[in-house]
Amino acid sequence: MKQGFISELSPDRPVRSTFLVQTKERKIASNGSAYLDLELVDSTGSLKAKLWDCDRWKLDFEADDVVRVDAQLEEYRGAAQLKIRKIEKCPPEEVDLRDYFPRSARDPEEMYGKLLERLRRVPEGPVRQLLLGVAEDPAIAPKLKLAPAATAFHHAYLGGLLEHVLSLVELGDQVCDHYPTLDRDLVLAGLVLHDVGKLEELSYERGFHYSTRGQLIGHITIGLEMVQSKMRAVPDFPAPLRDRIEHIILSHHGKLEFGSPKEPAFPEALVVHYLDDLDSKLAAMRAQYASDKDREGDFTSRNRALGRELLKPGPPDHQPPKL
Repeated sequence: MKQGFISELSPDRPVRSTFLVQTKERKIASNGSAYLDLELVDSTGSLKAKLWDCDRWKLDFEADDVVRVDAQLEEYRGAAQLKIRKIEKCPPEEVDLRDYFPRSARDPEEMYGKLLERLRRVPEGPVRQLLLGVAEDPAIAPKLKLAPAATAFHHAYLGGLLEHVLSLVELGDQVCDHYPTLDRDLVLAGLVLHDVGKLEELSYERGFHYSTRGQLIGHITIGLEMVQSKMRAVPDFPAPLRDRIEHIILSHHGKLEFGSPKEPAFPEALVVHYLDDLDSKLAAMRAQYASDKDREGDFTSRNRALGRELLKPGPPDHQPPKL
């Protein structure tokens, strides 16, 4: 169990803890000696660090490794920084990823149980068999509890994909209550399955990255392959239902220019696209507000996912006159 999280560190106190190396760069100081400029992270934040006169050390770590550090926490130009006295790579068997990557505030087991409870309320039939076949697969379930939904833009933390899917499932039921002509089970299937390919597209073992296959093929195609495989395991899976679920996966980005091979062609596909887009963008806004909570002014810095600065939450400047 990791001790000494970044959020718990105190100035001018010795630090003996473990961190994930997010960036590592060798630089030359003004006196001509080499030093390492590092950014260290754990699940509670990030911290700059320096290892002076680094060439005299035999270093065995790279970016995305977890290291054990003996250091002093100092202040440099108004910001906290570690002055490292000793640093070494941690054995992989001692590393729990949840200590070093940002993670959902919600318990993954609780979220997974809630998702299964909803799927088990689907009436007996091919949709229920398909969804439980995916969610209960022992090769898929551990990844579903751990995977982020993205590397940066939204739900970019451990458990983020499951949190995103569960949020969509709850939204989908509310939309189907409001629009009773929608096929509730088809909407549910689309919301649960649309991003399943991200389980293979994203790598989150030594940092959040795209896997080689994910970079080459993408989560839409990977997800389609995974779902098709599960459909073949359901006896006599109806061809029209198969086509509709596959179309939802292929069209959930909404537009060809956004990476969708198809655009939504029926109401349930449109619902999946817009709910996915809504939940993703609201999550991106929440993350931006959290990142810029100490930034001065009424607006955040530019949000890359949305392509704009965001007005910070709070009461409007205008106050109604007192009567």
